[in-house]
Amino acid sequence: MPSQFDTPLSEAVQVLKQVLPLMTEHQVPTIPPNYAVWYDYVTRNNADLQQELDSILEESKPFSAELCASIYQRYFMDELNERVSGLQESVRVAVSSVLSELGGLGNDMEHFSDVLDECGTKLQDDLSPEALQGLVLRLAEETKVAHSRSQEVEGSLHTMASELAELRSQVNQLSRDSLTDALTQVSNRRAFDESLARMATEAKADNSPLCLILADIDHFKAFNDTHGHLVGDIVLREVAQEMKQCVKGRDMLARYGGEEFAILLPATPLVGAKMLAESIRTIVESERISDDAGNRLEPVTVSMGVAQLRAGEPTDALIERADSCLYQSKETGRNRVTGEDALSKVH
Repeated sequence: MPSQFDTPLSEAVQVLKQVLPLMTEHQVPTIPPNYAVWYDYVTRNNADLQQELDSILEESKPFSAELCASIYQRYFMDELNERVSGLQESVRVAVSSVLSELGGLGNDMEHFSDVLDECGTKLQDDLSPEALQGLVLRLAEETKVAHSRSQEVEGSLHTMASELAELRSQVNQLSRDSLTDALTQVSNRRAFDESLARMATEAKADNSPLCLILADIDHFKAFNDTHGHLVGDIVLREVAQEMKQCVKGRDMLARYGGEEFAILLPATPLVGAKMLAESIRTIVESERISDDAGNRLEPVTVSMGVAQLRAGEPTDALIERADSCLYQSKETGRNRVTGEDALSKVH
């Protein structure tokens, strides 16, 4: 099945121009899950979903948050769970087949070993030429059978290896989809939460530093209102890619929400994290982003807050402190970096 990421930009733009007015008309919040529902409705990707929405529209039912969540769960999350269950069942079948083949081969090889033992015992006796000829013929026949069986199993295992490689590819794709932000193609909030928990555990175990940078695109709402959501999406993608170029090794960049990004920096002290944040801020400010028509936009800037995990504290405290730093950057003029060591100078 072709990926939606392969959709041409021009086609995606046309869909967007149909989806947003519909969502606005029916007062549906333009958050990613709701957009996914209406995207499928406009593109007719799911007949059942289209029929349900048509029915709701005909009856003029309000699209409450609960209704939107219910539709998204049934047509997207339940489908995702079915895909996972299907892959699990396919893996179970493949493993069962491999074990069955190997078990059968084991029995065959055990029989062949018994035949060899039996023939070896008989060779210790004085055999007539006829008996020796019969023994040789039996060994030749049993060897032929064993060779044929091993070739059958080898062929089966080769086929199963191909099937398992395809399953692995599907699992990897499913994993990437579930941990990647569709718009910016960097990690999403779920991936961030999982990485933060893991990195915090590792940092506490080896007593190494872990820093968090929170970055927010300045005046993004006003930018969206002026240029429209399509250009806003371009800005989000470009800023994400500029940040991604600066994140190396074990460091991790994620779209934290809306126009906000988060960067996790394991084994990096506060001073190093602040230097990286300042470098990112400078790069973003110096870039000139253009819209689809090639028109250069006004400079885009980011405000950033940097904090380091403290011994024994929960990760929520780290996030809260980085957010306070980000807030101070915004309050003191935007387009700047504030580290947690500067908070005490204001508060």
